Amino acid sequence: MQLKRILKLFIISLIFLFLYLIIFSSDINAVYAGTLSADIDGIDESKYPVYKELINNLKVKHTNYNFQVYYTGIDWNSAIVSEYQSHGTCPKNLFNVGTNYQGMWYCPICGTRKYDNGSLCCASKDAIAYMMDPRNSIDENSIFQFKILDSSDVTIDDITRVVQNTFLNNSEAIQAIYDASVTYNINGYFLVAKILNEHGKNGSTLSRGEGYNGSFAGCYNYFNIGSFGNSTAAIITNGLGYAVNSGWTSIRASIIGGAQIVKENYMNTRKQNTVYFQKFNVVYEQGLYSYQYQQNIMAAETQGRSLKSYYNSDMNHTFIIPVFENMPKEKAPRPNPSVASTINYEEGTVTNVSSSLKVRSSPNGTAIGKLNNGESIKIIERATNQVAGIYWDLIVSNVDGTYGYAARIVGGDMCLTGNGNTNVSSGEVATIIEQVSSESNSNIIIKDGYLKITPSVSYEEITNSYSGAVIKDNSGNVINSGNIATGYKVTINDSEYLVIKKGDINSDGSVDIIDVVVLLNHIKGKNVLTDNSQIEAAKLKNNDDINISDIIVLLNSIKDKANITL
Repeated sequence: MQLKRILKLFIISLIFLFLYLIIFSSDINAVYAGTLSADIDGIDESKYPVYKELINNLKVKHTNYNFQVYYTGIDWNSAIVSEYQSHGTCPKNLFNVGTNYQGMWYCPICGTRKYDNGSLCCASKDAIAYMMDPRNSIDENSIFQFKILDSSDVTIDDITRVVQNTFLNNSEAIQAIYDASVTYNINGYFLVAKILNEHGKNGSTLSRGEGYNGSFAGCYNYFNIGSFGNSTAAIITNGLGYAVNSGWTSIRASIIGGAQIVKENYMNTRKQNTVYFQKFNVVYEQGLYSYQYQQNIMAAETQGRSLKSYYNSDMNHTFIIPVFENMPKEKAPRPNPSVASTINYEEGTVTNVSSSLKVRSSPNGTAIGKLNNGESIKIIERATNQVAGIYWDLIVSNVDGTYGYAARIVGGDMCLTGNGNTNVSSGEVATIIEQVSSESNSNIIIKDGYLKITPSVSYEEITNSYSGAVIKDNSGNVINSGNIATGYKVTINDSEYLVIKKGDINSDGSVDIIDVVVLLNHIKGKNVLTDNSQIEAAKLKNNDDINISDIIVLLNSIKDKANITL
């Protein structure tokens, strides 16, 4: 009887927790990094050079243009370092090689290595800075990447006009785009630009409904949602698989469903309501530099120019211009395609670390990753001055491509040990297992001996991404299909990894209210988790300790208010 009474009280407490979350927070995770201001004249030119001049030049030419300044509060150099990640695995920023896009556009760490569908290379820090610097886009042609998109301001005739000579020029697609625009209060031209940016004017396998390799006939994925992988086959298979699971068996269903996801997941939940913010997420504080719709570094520029071209007369437009702290006086220069991109480095090893060594976006700045004892690294730059009493060396991990600053000495022990030999690299790196990314946001990550997955990842998704992968359940039995649980083991290329399914804390393969109970008991000190895989599955905020914020993430996921990410 005592046990029943305790269980009843616990359930009642849980219900109150749910009610609190529902009543007092329409979206718990909606915390934003900076502040908006419409006071253009109030821009401090000593802190934010060139902005005011560029904005005012456009205001003179277009009196119906309205501008807001978004003070991100983010250090400029830290933002670039945070975007310059996952070398050799799944870089956040890729570019298409061309006559004007080579040389210093190449990341010197990755060089000419191909990613995604085999046509894209990792972008350099110079390239990221150039494309990310808003001052390079406050002009006639590029300003529309900052246009606010959460409004329906075009007619069906407008859409019909701009889709001429594209695969969207059919009545079903046109009507669906217009209906999606009205239903979700989202810019119709933006939907057109987004689709064409994903598939090109002539369409692609994912947009034609013809299926792939004898499967998926009659399925469409107009926004390429869930189309991830490091090969064309994986991208198409995963994208059409997502379409099947979503019921997108018509052009209309795909457009309406995809537009809903873009609106709710990006524009509403995370305030990524411009194509700039969708490419460079500097607006959503609890997920900075993640939830980025595309890896293609040109995405915002390309879609912004398309939007500009669709409007055949001046209208009222509102633009949000982000500004960063400690920006250089001059705009970031365009990378020189005629100059080779190289780095000097010293091969090194992480030593004398008992748990892990944090990697930061700047010396003593925000933690963006970690290094494990014995991990192989490249030491790119040795610090000559201390910050907060520590020498912060610039490194990149040879394991997962984490790039940033790490403490050379901790507690008197050398943590970043080099071999003494300086090397020059054009970007060639050792072959390592590749991550899988979804819209620049990984669903599968291999790190620290774990294969970490989001709740939606299935057996098929893992084996499609890693050919020859063998998966065993918690009893050691080889499985051939279906759901995956925390604690499973995966063997890839003779290396075994322990599966961590984020949110599946009790290792039953599901993410539900039972996991909330297990997590709450752990935090309260009752039935404390001891299994390492379950502990990792409970770290939903990727923090070192487990606390109430992890419960909030889990509850939001169960309520379909937000997705669990890696």
